[in-house]
Formats: sequence, C-alpha cells, structure tokens
Amino acid sequence: MEKEEKIKVAITAGVVAVILLILVLFLALSGKKNTSDDDRLNDSISQYASDTAEAASSNLSVDTASNVASSSASSADDSAAAATSDVPGGAEYLDPAKNSVSGNSFYSTNTAVLKNIYKGLAIDINSQLVEMYGYFEAGNLDAVRDLAHLDRFEAMSYKLQGTNNFYYYGGTDSNGKPSGKGLAVYANDQYYYGDWADGVRSGQGTWISYYPDYSTYVVTEHMYSGAFANDLPNGQGQEHYDYNPEYMNGDDFYLQNAIGEFVNGKYNGDMYIITVDNQNDTTEWYGWCREGEWAQVANTYKDAKGKIPVLYERLDESHLYYMTEAGTKNNGVSGIITGGSLVK
Repeated sequence: MEKEEKIKVAITAGVVAVILLILVLFLALSGKKNTSDDDRLNDSISQYASDTAEAASSNLSVDTASNVASSSASSADDSAAAATSDVPGGAEYLDPAKNSVSGNSFYSTNTAVLKNIYKGLAIDINSQLVEMYGYFEAGNLDAVRDLAHLDRFEAMSYKLQGTNNFYYYGGTDSNGKPSGKGLAVYANDQYYYGDWADGVRSGQGTWISYYPDYSTYVVTEHMYSGAFANDLPNGQGQEHYDYNPEYMNGDDFYLQNAIGEFVNGKYNGDMYIITVDNQNDTTEWYGWCREGEWAQVANTYKDAKGKIPVLYERLDESHLYYMTEAGTKNNGVSGIITGGSLVK
C-alpha cells in the first residue's frame, strides 16, 4: 500500500504542476490581450524605427528625433553625449545603423513602355475615343481602366510612340483647338480627360498613365487629378501611384499619394504625403516644398551623413523622413507628355 500511495502522490503532484503551468500561461496571455491600442502602436513604431538597413547606399532614411540631436552639424559630439542620457540604450541606440530604415527617397519611377506587338491590329481611333469619353464623363474609372488595357487601346497609344502629339475627342474653339471638355490619348499609355483652353490642358482634369498587363515594372498606374494650367498640374491636386507588390522591395519607400498645391507639375507649399511599403502598410507625413524642393523641417538637424529631414510623421512628429540634398529637389508629377499637337 505504501508504494501505491507514493505513486498516487507523484501523479497528483504532476497534475498540480501542469495546472499551475497552464495558469501561468493563461495569465501571461491575458496580460498581452489587455495591452492598449496606444501600447501596440508604440511597440509598432519602436520596431519600425529599430529595423536595420544599408543607409550608406540610400537617398533616404527614417530616424527618431533623438538621433537627429546626436548628429547636429555644429556640435555632433556634444549633442550625442547630451542625448545619450535621455535615451534608453545610450550611444548604441543613437547609432543610425541600429535606429533607421533606409530607402531610395521616393521610389524613382519611369513611364510605361509599350511593346511593338500590335502590328496588323485593326483600330478605330475616333470610335475608341468616343467609347472611352463616355466612361470618363460618367466617372467610371474602372471601365476606363479596363478599356485602356485592351490591345486596341494600347495599339492606339503605340501609334504615337516617340512623339508628344495626341489624339483628341471633345470640344474645340473656332480655330479647331481643344477647348472645353475633352479626352486625349498620348504615347506611353497616357490619357487626359478634363478641361482645355487654347489647345492645352487648362482647368480641372485627370491625367492617368497606365502600365500594360505584361509589364514587369513595379508601377501599375500613375495618376494626377486636380487643377491644370499651361498643360501641367497647377493649383490644388492629388498625385497617386498604384504598385505591384510582387515587384516592391523591403528597403525602398514608395509614394502613394501627394496632396497639396502644384506649380508647373512640382510640389509647392504644404504637402500631405502618404508612403506605402511592400506589406501595404502606409505612413502619413507632412512637409513643405518650394517649386519641387523640400524644405528642412523646423528645429531639426541633418543626420551624420548630411541627409536632410524634410517630412515628419502625422502621428509622431519626432519621426522624421530624410533625403539627400539632391533628393530634395525636382519633386513633382513625373512623366507627363506635354507640348504636343492634335493629330487628326
């Protein structure tokens, strides 16, 4: 009997130990579930800021304000020493290689490239323009997109390859120049629908550059919608990009939206920027431009490599977006074909 009792005691002790282990795990998991949204957001931001990348080969880096203080151009050593006492992890935390995410400024994009595969395909330019005009007029951009990806529409655009001329359907003035509301198709799978005056885009309109389905380029669509003057974005508007996530990498930052004022196609004044990564996570930023050149965020410093903080995150003003001096310039809607003549 004594042996059997010892076995029972051992079994009982084992069961109690298992129960205690389950209880500990339950309490630990319950504690995690009680984490607030703010805590989760802070954890996410901290993880985002601590990822490591090759900053030396990039034009852009994202950093925290404490890292900015450590790299002041006037007194880098003193600033780093002062900031170290306030930042967990000390000098190691302030190391840009351990505290930044790098990319290549806004991802540099190119216009669509159509292949010479439409030889012998029958097209009717006027009827196709009329067909697409109706969908633009109705605001049905999904249908417009479907048409633009058909071979006969790509073939129409390809006929203009190597020129800045355009086919047109819409209102005209007494001299036969586009005026009022109209639709134009250009080379490189580009379309414009909106207001015209004296033969050029002027007023409110939408410009779209489509990329063919066979393209292996990262961009699938590039759009600007808003005010035009002198054939270019001028006034309030929004630039937008769509990307194929299969071709996006994990290092670069991709512009999704740029909302604000434009001057001759360049960003100008206060700008609201949204970037997107290959996980489809977006980040919102604010910045200020003068005719395409980003200004340095007030009360900040360049980083140790001379990059300039030009944007600050909407949800965390200490989270900054850096660019090289060259990268701060010539920012705006790229690739718009201009200056062409109507082809009849």
